[in-house]
Formats: sequence, structure tokens, C-alpha cells
Amino acid sequence: MDGEIELLADQPLGQKLIKKGFWLYFFMFLITPVGYFIKVIVSNTFSVEDVGLFYSILSFLFIISLYNDFWLTEALQYFLPKYRLNKEYNKYKTITIITRLAQFISWVIIAGILYFWAPWLAEHYFKNPNAIDILQTMSLMYFWINFIQVFSSFFTAFQNVIATNIVEMFRMYTTLFITLFMWLWWTLTIHNFSFWRVIGTYIWIGIWIIMFFKKYWYTLKRWKFERDITTIKKQMHYARRVFLWANVSTLLLNINQQMSIFFLWSTAAGYFSNFISVFTIFTFFFSPLVAFLFPLVTELLEKKETKKFDILLHMFYKYFSIFALTFSWLFIALGPEIGTILFGTKFIYSGILVTYVAPFLIINLLYTINFYILWWMGKVKERVKFLFWWLLGNIIVSILGIMIFKIWILSILAWMVVGRLILFILTGRYINKYQKIVFDRKFFIKNLIIIGTLTIIIYFIKTDIFISNNIYRIQNIWYLIIISIGYIGVIWWINYKNLGYILKEIKQLKKK
Repeated sequence: MDGEIELLADQPLGQKLIKKGFWLYFFMFLITPVGYFIKVIVSNTFSVEDVGLFYSILSFLFIISLYNDFWLTEALQYFLPKYRLNKEYNKYKTITIITRLAQFISWVIIAGILYFWAPWLAEHYFKNPNAIDILQTMSLMYFWINFIQVFSSFFTAFQNVIATNIVEMFRMYTTLFITLFMWLWWTLTIHNFSFWRVIGTYIWIGIWIIMFFKKYWYTLKRWKFERDITTIKKQMHYARRVFLWANVSTLLLNINQQMSIFFLWSTAAGYFSNFISVFTIFTFFFSPLVAFLFPLVTELLEKKETKKFDILLHMFYKYFSIFALTFSWLFIALGPEIGTILFGTKFIYSGILVTYVAPFLIINLLYTINFYILWWMGKVKERVKFLFWWLLGNIIVSILGIMIFKIWILSILAWMVVGRLILFILTGRYINKYQKIVFDRKFFIKNLIIIGTLTIIIYFIKTDIFISNNIYRIQNIWYLIIISIGYIGVIWWINYKNLGYILKEIKQLKKK
């Protein structure tokens, strides 16, 4: 505790980082749950097969979007502020036009392929005739979303956090209200859900265009386009570097969903999609905590205060491991119940899958912390290398498990666990070369015993409380809320001195 006091005693944070960080995560709390609400409505309306099909197509489009502009948009976001600050306005305009031209060409080609090859993809990849209409409809959304990327890049490049998130919030809530309206009027189908999602995107695009012309159009119309090969090469070079990270990180998030739809068909993809939704709930709470600490980490590294950085790493592992432990053991006890409460009894298998993987949630969170640390340390190449080998192993092991050992979706889950354990070990070893990580085993074991005892109690009494029937869903929701509050309340009470101290210091940092 003394070390933690020393770390947090006098660490001034930039006003700009705190202000923008607050708004960024304020909007995240408003926006993130909307995606869950939409999925809850869809899952309780569509069949397991249709849910798997739709979200697999959405995941497929995320992967295709890697190639929508040859990664020039990310480069645009990097160079725009630099050229503006250095008053190199012609370069500012030149890279904007080059990016727009590259995007337009790639959009037309990729959207055209998606639209006209939809029958072939539906038959040979998704193995479902319903995929034709969805692919053709979503290809139109794909085209226009990419059309807006250059506009949104200006808001991102100049850190206009409020405007960016207001537009995104409007898009998500529009989609939610349309979905809710159709569901209440019993007209919601997988086809009109895709259609209205595209309409909501068009409205969103219109708002983006209006805001762009109002705030940033004047910055382009004053200067001229230059055929400056050096400027163009510089942007291309940066885009190639982004290519490595963008490919691996996006595939990391979407490859398992694609493997489930391709090898195991739509029903398995439906179970897997909702399993991921439940399993990643904890990230909704984890990300804001990391955001509060990010400015502190960057400042410590910049000042080369290694002793305090060591203390901070100790705090990461000490408190976030208990955070993960709290969620994972609750999932072990109530995984099937949570799955059925959110998505209906037909998705109980998604909840069962959560219980299989839940014991290893702590590994998932700790390796994520390691990747944040590598990011803060500027070790981008190392992150890509670790993820590349994970991705290769994931594909090989999952295919072998499905095609040779016939263990269905469990082979994908098995590699999720093993792969993340390998990533945790590799990243931990690498970080230890620069900064030794100390783990508070005594604090962890104390909490493990307490949380484990609570979990056993919940597991044995849940059959007398929950009724696995959609008719009793409201009743089950209340029971889940009461049990969760009691469960988390006991853990909080046991650790209130440690947790209360951390919250107090974070508030003081914000004031500074």
C-alpha cells in the first residue's frame, strides 16, 4: 500500500487528456449497451440459425473492410494534424484527395463483388440461401459507410470527441428504435432488419456530411492539390505499417465467428455469436478503468520514472485480476441462466459455452493488460508478432479439431483458452525484460477463497430460484440482479479499504 501511495501522491495529469477521456467514456457508457439491447431483441425474435447468419455476415464485412482504402484512412488521421499544425495546407489537401480517390475505387470494386457474388457466397461460404438478400442489402451499407470515412477522419484527427460520439450515438439509437418499433408491431424479420439498418446508416451519413461541411470544409477549399510524390509516398509507407496491425487485430476479433459459420453452419454460429456477447460483457466495465490510468502511464514512461511504473504494473495485476475473478466465477455459477435471460431459452447453449471458458477469463484480461502495456511502451511490432502466431495457431488447431476430431464448436473454444494462455506467457516474459511484474499472491488467494465460496453457494441454490422458461424471464431478471448485487457487495466489503483508496486517488488525480 505504501508503494501505491507513493505512486499516486503527486502525479499531475493533462487537462486535455482528462477532459477528452471523460467525454469519450461517458459516451461509451451511453452507446455500448445499445448494441446489446439490439442483439437481445434480435435473438428473442429470430431463430438461432438466423442470428448466426446475420452476425456472421456482419463479421465478414468487418474483415472485408480491411481492404476498403488500402489503409490510407488511418494514415490520413495521422498526418492531418501534423500538416495543419505545420501550416502545410497544400499537403493537407493533397492527402485528403488521394485518400478519397483510393477509397472510391476500392469501394466500387468491393461493393460490386459483394452484390453480384452474393449468390455464390450464400451457397458456398454461408451455406444458406437467406444470405443472398442480406449480403446484397449490406453491400450498399458497406459502400456508404466507407464513403463517410474520410469525413469522420477529420473529427478523429482533430480529436473532436463530442461531435464524433454524438453522431455515433444517434446512429445506434436510431437503429435501436427502429428495431424496437418493428418488434413491437410483430414485423421484425432478418431481411427488413438488414434493410432498416442500412436506412439508419444513410441518415447517419447525412448528418456526418452536414457536420463536415459546417466545421471543416473551409480548410480544404482555400488550398490546392499538389502532385507531390514525396508526400504521397510518406502516406503510403505509413499505411503499409498500419496494414500489419489492422489485419491481425481485426482478424483476431472475427476469425472464430467466420470459422463457426463456414465449418459448423449457421446454428453453431448463432450459439457462438451470443456466447461472445456474454463472455465480453466484462470489457464494458474494464475499458473505462484503463482509460483513467492511460494518461498516468504515458506520463510515467515519458519521465522515465521506472519505480513508479513498476508500482503501477503491480496495481494492474493486483486489482484487475480480482475484477476478472469476480466476473468469471459468476459466469461459472450462472452462465446458462444469464444466456437464457438475455437471449431466451433457445440460446441456453451459449450460456453453457460461457461456463466452459469462464475459469480462464482472468487469463483473457491479464493478457489484454499486457498488450496495453506493450502499446504504452511503444512495442507495436512485438504486438503484431505475438498476434500473428496466435492467429496462425488458432486457424490450424480449430480446423484440426473440427474436421479430424469432430468436437464441433468446443475446438474453437479450446484454442481460445490455449491461445490466450500462450499470449499471456509470451507477453509477460517480454515485459519482464524491461519491467519486472510482481503478483500479490496472498491478496489473490484470499479473494479466490471468498469468491469461490460464494460461487458454490449460488450454484447450489440457483435451481430453487431460477425457472428455465421464457414466461418467467422478468422474475429471473430480478433474481439475477439481487444475487449479483449481493455477490459483488460481499466482495466489495471484503476489499473496501483497497478499492476505496484507489477510487479516492483517481478522483484527486482528476481534480489535478
